[in-house]
Amino acid sequence: MFLAIAFALLFLNVAFLIVKMVAPYSELMNSFKTVNGYWIAQAACFVFVLLFVYLHFSGEEQAKWHISPEYVTEGDLYLGDESGSIEYNSFIVEGKNYETNVILPPKAIDADKVRLLFTHEGTSKLEPKAISRPTTKEQPVTLWFPESGKWRIDFEVDGSVVSSVVIPVKEKKE
Repeated sequence: MFLAIAFALLFLNVAFLIVKMVAPYSELMNSFKTVNGYWIAQAACFVFVLLFVYLHFSGEEQAKWHISPEYVTEGDLYLGDESGSIEYNSFIVEGKNYETNVILPPKAIDADKVRLLFTHEGTSKLEPKAISRPTTKEQPVTLWFPESGKWRIDFEVDGSVVSSVVIPVKEKKE
């Protein structure tokens, strides 16, 4: 949304520059009381373009780390959506194995190479987990996370990431 607004404002900037070059004495250009008024309006418009571009890219990066939405099917709780999700019937604790099921994206069925990629919020990564030629959407997996926080699981199908799930991992209490 922010990017669309930025492009519209940039188009407006370019349109005013063209009008300034083609018809400097037009009614549109005479609506500015001073020459400085025109340039101040151009500069303000360009500043807003930069602001909206910044808002678009900063918000997009933060959205990657929101805990995925929950849904219930057949009595099981899942995090994610139809394009990839993980069964989440109990808390995931750091340093412990977590036996669960993943719902793979439809593209993954009978794909040659399906992997789960693990990234901790902003810092570390784990070795990818390969799933050998899945024939059904639901696949059992054992997950293990070395530290608490938010982890993103990317579903990679034949070399390209198809969807992601962000899950919370709790600290181990001793």
